[in-house]
Amino acid sequence: MKKAIIKGMCCEGCAKDVKHVLESIYGISQVEVFCDEGYALFSGFVSKQVIADYLSQEGYQLVDVENI
Repeated sequence: MKKAIIKGMCCEGCAKDVKHVLESIYGISQVEVFCDEGYALFSGFVSKQVIADYLSQEGYQLVDVENI
């Protein structure tokens, strides 16, 4: 699993939006978003830049991706 730290989520609606964005990226699966903590967990091998680009199109900022 990987942990994506994301800025810009403020509610459950944002969390659903981020989940949809991440699930739309080829190679990412098993997405769980934790709005209050500001991160998402996922499986897959996708570059950090691809994730950042997808999220920025929706108004969110990727801070980092960590292996957990």
